[in-house]
Amino acid sequence: MKKTSKMIRTGLVALLLSATASVFGQTTQFPPGPIDPLGPQSAATVGTQARGALFSPSIANFDDELVNSILFFNPGQANSFTLRASAIEDHENDRGLAFTHYTWEYGTNGTDYSPVGDDSPTLAQTAGLAPGYHYYRVEARIVPTGTDPDLTCDADNVETFVVFVLPPLAVTATNTGDDFQYCEADVVDGQTNVALAIDEIVYDGYAGTPAVGDFAFNYRWYAVKSTDPTDPFSRDNADFPTIDATKANLTGATEITGATSAEYIPAIDEIGTYKFFVEVEYQIKDRSTGLGADNTEARNRPYVIYRGWVGGADQATASIVTVTPQPGKPHITIEEVID
Repeated sequence: MKKTSKMIRTGLVALLLSATASVFGQTTQFPPGPIDPLGPQSAATVGTQARGALFSPSIANFDDELVNSILFFNPGQANSFTLRASAIEDHENDRGLAFTHYTWEYGTNGTDYSPVGDDSPTLAQTAGLAPGYHYYRVEARIVPTGTDPDLTCDADNVETFVVFVLPPLAVTATNTGDDFQYCEADVVDGQTNVALAIDEIVYDGYAGTPAVGDFAFNYRWYAVKSTDPTDPFSRDNADFPTIDATKANLTGATEITGATSAEYIPAIDEIGTYKFFVEVEYQIKDRSTGLGADNTEARNRPYVIYRGWVGGADQATASIVTVTPQPGKPHITIEEVID
């Protein structure tokens, strides 16, 4: 019965918090974007003691707590983190008693849990988590020295903490215009033949919630120009610089200034043949979160950059757009005259 009542209390707290902002001491935070639930599910203190003071060492602020609850999925390196439970009880009378025992549990749906970790205030997760939701909860007990642990009071509350791993994305891009070429001179007034756009963004190997359409994304468009010195209109794949498929660097590609939406109408006025691709990343936690500026030759978190080549599955199969020349002035002379 006690176990059932704890489950009911936990569910009610999660339900209430899903409709309200989470309160951390004197600071109100809101879950970033569509991910809900996320982070601590019972962050409001029941006494007057600030939440941060309940931890040892104390925590000055929780500004990064929610964004740190969102993890990237890296197929080459397992994500990892450590959860830390407070050292002191959160009690309406501010008794300040220290916990002596902890029991951790883990689940993926917020309902079914299995034991995990040990009798410790911290829980380290280093094996890597798959995309989607991950629920952790801890039950803490106070067993005074010299007493029988089996006869002490059961924990009255549990704390639940939710982590979300961002799923990989699959991006396809297409030309929504009528042609794959335009004249260099048409750029002045805005050419209308070629219009590039993202056709679809879907989860790659993940079928859970939230819906991919609920997320906001960052976009960057790039052009790759053929470089045959004798034929500016070469359509041979070998004449296009090979762009790093791992996305670690952008050598050979030109980022198009200002092209940061899901659509791009080319305004390149240099004749030649081009292939285009778009890169997409989550806005809720982008490639540079917690890091410095992105470097084109050593990019931040290339594994969370999702690329779509216009018209093809990769660079080799991408469509070719031709910027044709406006012919220069011809001259006339006269030859072989008979009169």
